[in-house]
Amino acid sequence: MTPNGRIAALVIAGLAAMGGVLLQTASAGGGGLPLFVLAALVALGTVFDAGYLAKRRSTRGAWQRTFEREVDHQSGQILEVWYDPVTGERRYVPAGQRPE
Repeated sequence: MTPNGRIAALVIAGLAAMGGVLLQTASAGGGGLPLFVLAALVALGTVFDAGYLAKRRSTRGAWQRTFEREVDHQSGQILEVWYDPVTGERRYVPAGQRPE
């Protein structure tokens, strides 16, 4: 999820939680609990997003250079493709450099 998508999901979860609390207090029979639970699930799912946490944890991967090379059409620079088998991430790095 992108950073803006994460912010939007948390804002929507916050609004849903407030709506759940308002429904719970405003009506005699309650009814706001399902909305509040849904908001909590969205917030927890957003905060503990597996892809997001994996990116934050893998600061230094076991990078392996592949045999692939690409040309950056804007700069004309040759890029080497590096692969991290732990996360599956690929990086395009100028030739002769290692990924950070």
